[in-house]
Amino acid sequence: MLAEYASYEEAVQAVDAKLSGNENGASKVYRVDIPGKNESVFGVAMKGSGDGKYMDDRFIMSEIDFRDVKSTAHLPYDVLVSGNKVYALYARFRIAINFPDLSMMGKNSFMNIMKTPEAIRLVLQKTVQK
Repeated sequence: MLAEYASYEEAVQAVDAKLSGNENGASKVYRVDIPGKNESVFGVAMKGSGDGKYMDDRFIMSEIDFRDVKSTAHLPYDVLVSGNKVYALYARFRIAINFPDLSMMGKNSFMNIMKTPEAIRLVLQKTVQK
């Protein structure tokens, strides 16, 4: 869970506005409202440099998406507003699911992006909180 608001409407408005404003290098790619439910999914692109490179989509993909068949569908990251709460799947889990053949060490490995899961969590949390 990244954030909690007083209502679904407040959560969706806040997340939409913050992502549309490109706060903290996180920007909105899409929004899908789930019919009949108080749920919305946002696609989030992330851009960072320097110390913030670990949350940058281009940096991450350059390290882990090196095969001939590309895994572009890994992006964008999803943020879910469900009721009055905002969630995102932790990147350590998400990356491992989408790239199960990555080695732990060496070129194009998890070690090269070790700071990435926490960098993504922090930028998403900072962006969607009140």
